[in-house]
Amino acid sequence: MAKSLRWRLQIWHAAILSLVVGGFAAVVYFQFRRSLLDEVDAELLSGARILEGALRTMPGEILEHGFGNPPPNSFDNRPDRPERSPNPRRLPPAPMRRPPEPWEQALRLPPPMIDPRGPRDQPAYFAVFSGNGQLLKAVPADFKSPRYSTRQPIEFRVVEFRRELVLQGPRGTTIVVGKDVRPHFDGLNWLAVQLAATGFCVLGVGLIGGWWLSGRAIRPIQQIHETAARIDASNLSERIDTESMDRELKDLGSILNSMLARLQQAFEQQVRFTADASHELRTPISVLIAHTELALARSRSTSDYQATIATCHRAGERMKSLVEDLLILARADAGKLELRLLPVDLSKIAEEARQMLRPIAEQRSVELILDCLPAECLGDADRLLQVATNLISNAIQYNRSGGQVHVTTLVSGPHAVMQVRDTGVGIAPSNLPHLFERFYRVDEARSRDSGGSGLGLAICHSIVEAHHGTITAASEIDVGSVFELRIPRCRSQVFLISSASNFGQKDVSAV
Repeated sequence: MAKSLRWRLQIWHAAILSLVVGGFAAVVYFQFRRSLLDEVDAELLSGARILEGALRTMPGEILEHGFGNPPPNSFDNRPDRPERSPNPRRLPPAPMRRPPEPWEQALRLPPPMIDPRGPRDQPAYFAVFSGNGQLLKAVPADFKSPRYSTRQPIEFRVVEFRRELVLQGPRGTTIVVGKDVRPHFDGLNWLAVQLAATGFCVLGVGLIGGWWLSGRAIRPIQQIHETAARIDASNLSERIDTESMDRELKDLGSILNSMLARLQQAFEQQVRFTADASHELRTPISVLIAHTELALARSRSTSDYQATIATCHRAGERMKSLVEDLLILARADAGKLELRLLPVDLSKIAEEARQMLRPIAEQRSVELILDCLPAECLGDADRLLQVATNLISNAIQYNRSGGQVHVTTLVSGPHAVMQVRDTGVGIAPSNLPHLFERFYRVDEARSRDSGGSGLGLAICHSIVEAHHGTITAASEIDVGSVFELRIPRCRSQVFLISSASNFGQKDVSAV
């Protein structure tokens, strides 16, 4: 399960959804709790302020010492005290009378707090303590509470299920106002249950939807997997259906389809190459077998044996040439084509190829014309001569009697260029894309009659690519064809050309 993409997506989705739902529920719960407590605190503070105002109307000695503890010598000021005697006998102080009725009635909470109308509200209670800790008044009367001590002017506290406010009143008095908040917490608990139930429902729906979405998201990957599993050597034409995929996976499917198309093309080319190579080798081998069998059938004259041996030799030479061509292509495909890279002038390569092919051109009444400028590049002289020879030989072979072959060399930017132009019959546009394919022939019968194997242009293409160059072909029916190859120049020459252009020199082709 840990290696499953769908399960990983589901786990992350569940974690994020749980965090969001839990966080939202917690915020709602604590905000609602804070709102309820703020409401209760405001109500308690309002009642405490009313009690504080009532205390300010009471005598200070009562606020400081309570009802039964008058200040020192306060009984000497009573109107019914006896006259002093020389040796008066001190009487114990009489307890102080309770305050008048208006003061007693003034210490009370507003009616809404005493007689609430809401179904969840509970009546508030309060207690007032004097400065020395005596209980001045409590509602309800049986309220029992010790003296509250606090250093803060206002303090809120929670005692069991009661919310209480302790307020420092005038002259050291202490006002305690409280309220039973159990109904409020019951409502909060019910809210927590509702939030939890709603959160689990949302989480369940989200997980089901996430599982469906993750399945839909990886379905194209499953399709790619199934399609790739069905593709083998006998079924390379099948492709991945990308129409119903999203853009990202559609791009991936398109890339895989392009890769499969290239693999199919390479595989078909390899199969065709093997078949063509077998066919090409079968002809000289058949010639060898036929002539040797004919020679061995009965005794023959010396001249007959010599003719048979000459025929077998030609067949062997043809097989040798074909095998060497195949070896060159195999090395080029493996990236192991050996090249001796040295500065080479393409104009000298063209001149050497003309000297080699002049007898063939004269035999076919084709004029070889060279218009060559120095064009040095970094290359293998033998391999480039092989390319030039193949191109010029084809231009002669497929030319008209009395035609011309123009060979041009020049410098074009960072490349040395060779062009071979003929005035032959031309090549059809449908054949141009296949010219550099192996064993491809524009004229099948004539190529076989002339001994061509259909590998010449393929070898040229491989050699030029090994030099990091390019070779192109253009043709027009009844006008002629043009083959152009471009080989990168020497690095030092490219540097000199760029430097010369910076200094404004004009004639840089001669560098």
